Amino acid sequence: MSAPLFDAHNHLAHSALGADRTAINRSLVEIGLHTAVVNGTQPCDWPQVLELAAQSPHVLPAIGLHPWYVNSAPEDWQTEFLNALANGARAIGEVGLDCWIEGHDLELQLVAFRWQVAQAQARNLPISIHCLKAMGPLIACLPQLELPPRGFHLHAYNGSVELIPQLVERGAYFSFNTGQLKPKAKKVRQAIQAVPADRLLIETDAPDMLPPPELREFELTTGDTVLNHPANLRQATKPSQTFGRLISRHKPPKSRGTSSASSSLNRNTFTSPASAH
Repeated sequence: MSAPLFDAHNHLAHSALGADRTAINRSLVEIGLHTAVVNGTQPCDWPQVLELAAQSPHVLPAIGLHPWYVNSAPEDWQTEFLNALANGARAIGEVGLDCWIEGHDLELQLVAFRWQVAQAQARNLPISIHCLKAMGPLIACLPQLELPPRGFHLHAYNGSVELIPQLVERGAYFSFNTGQLKPKAKKVRQAIQAVPADRLLIETDAPDMLPPPELREFELTTGDTVLNHPANLRQATKPSQTFGRLISRHKPPKSRGTSSASSSLNRNTFTSPASAH
């Protein structure tokens, strides 16, 4: 029997998946999904995340204000955030910093990010962090923050290999998805092998981050748009595939103390920070 699978970061509550929800759930049962951390991105989708979690035992609900939506967030978003935490949210995400998106306001993003990290720290909740073209501001910000004792999660990590040791020291977990494995994605492959085994997670980011054709076991389309099927998680872990080969060659970390945030992983089973204890 195959080991259960864990998806460290996706968006199963996304409206684009609604019409195919029943078929998607059958596929997730087929692949042996144990838990998926399902992220919200703004107040209007937090109720959908919580509703999906109430209906699906494999869903661990996370709510967060994504940096793309900071500029348009309603004035009472913090109140809605706290209400969502009180009504079943078990993690915080997707939050973070993004200097790639047009019209970004980094200072406003930092205010929202710091506040959400403080909520995670106060409750020792997992937190899933988006960082795109903003690794410098993130690295500068982290020492100023009190972080959750259980650690934090850098989703779809795209920073340098050189930054990994200091991020590990601060409690970071790192997740990767097969959509990052473009033919010339040398940096991502190097990062996967540089992350300590007890900090390495797999995600799909479904319905986004469509994998290359050879890493798509399941197809999903909406109209003319091809989406990333969340059950493609299984293909990512097969040793015969690119991601699986990287994992199978991953050297275990040298003997060292285990932090309160660490979890035990092998090449076929990946936990999220939510299940680290």
